[in-house]
Amino acid sequence: MEKIALAVQRALHDETPGQARIGVVPGAVAAPAHPEPRTGRITYIRTPTVAIAPRVLERHRVTSVNADTTADAFKLLRTQILMEMRKNDWQTLAVTSPNKGAGKSTIALNLAISFALEVDYTSLLVDADLRDPDVGHMLELEPGPGLADYLVGKAPLEDLLIHPDIGHLVVLPGGAPVAKSSELMRSPMMAELVRELRNRYRDRLIVFDVPPILAGADTLALSGYMDATIMIAEERKTKRADLERSFELLAHSNLIGVVLNKSHELPEPEPITRPRPSAFRRFFGAEG
Repeated sequence: MEKIALAVQRALHDETPGQARIGVVPGAVAAPAHPEPRTGRITYIRTPTVAIAPRVLERHRVTSVNADTTADAFKLLRTQILMEMRKNDWQTLAVTSPNKGAGKSTIALNLAISFALEVDYTSLLVDADLRDPDVGHMLELEPGPGLADYLVGKAPLEDLLIHPDIGHLVVLPGGAPVAKSSELMRSPMMAELVRELRNRYRDRLIVFDVPPILAGADTLALSGYMDATIMIAEERKTKRADLERSFELLAHSNLIGVVLNKSHELPEPEPITRPRPSAFRRFFGAEG
């Protein structure tokens, strides 16, 4: 069984030093779609700009802004995902994990920033983990309204977006935690939001930080709106049974890749085919 793993160097470690391995799985091939080349910097008029201090980014492991090898892994991941997005004319990407703690929000933020630094694209990061929104915390934004407020009709979209003064990145925070979030994910307002985000800018890539797949029905409810999904697994923590169950639940989705986060070894790059449970038993090693 062929596999891919590209090393994330010196980044994304927690209390136990570790590194991340990235695997991307090719999806179905369709006609390519390329945006018109973008030149110059965008001036944000309606969307407020909130400058994020470098120490904040460093504190929350936002490494994709660095001009060294710590950003190279996200450039590799970005390139592979962009190939799939272009081939299939896709705009929306969900980032999830089987369980909490794998680092999906960190990966989602770094990936959205990496997209935003591409000359041909803008990117929007949507914090759709409404039970445990973390994007605002990682950017250390002031508490305020977010996606949850839009979905219940309390605030228009234009009043919720923030430009963190990083490339062409815009962020839609989650807002205050919501208990019954799966109902909001299935609501007509959510469907309308995704349509609005798709249609407003054709050169925008939209990254959704969604809840862990095994934590509730939120991600399944949202998956029907997503063009593609990547899975985050934590080395030595994510169980094989949980990973396989997650694959089964997302069988109807375009699962295009896996990021093995907090890895302690640097594998050599290899090609990969569409994931199957047996392949990931060998890829992730012993359960536990």
